[in-house]
Amino acid sequence: MSQAHALVGQVAIVLGLVAAAWSIALVATRRAPGSLFLGNLLWVFLAVAAAAALGVATLVSGGPLRDGLHVVYGVLAVGVLPGAMLIASGRAGHQRSIVAAVSMIVLVILLARLLQTGA
Repeated sequence: MSQAHALVGQVAIVLGLVAAAWSIALVATRRAPGSLFLGNLLWVFLAVAAAAALGVATLVSGGPLRDGLHVVYGVLAVGVLPGAMLIASGRAGHQRSIVAAVSMIVLVILLARLLQTGA
């Protein structure tokens, strides 16, 4: 189970890096996020949520927890995209791009810390 958790976590990092680069490009070109970008964010969220669910299952099944901060970073990572959606709602298109870029950078940092604390 922990191998699946690690694999899905790595997929989440790759998807997060793609979304971060994409959102930075949107900010640089002053464009609003389109439906394809929002679909990418959905995949990022699903990967993060699946990794979190597998992590909880691993912990409940008696898997080792090397660092308690891993749980803290995990909870924060799961909350980044829903929080960004709340902040971005009702804002102009370019401002939504900025919120997406900042949130994706924060998410990638959290996912990197999760990789460090889980290894």
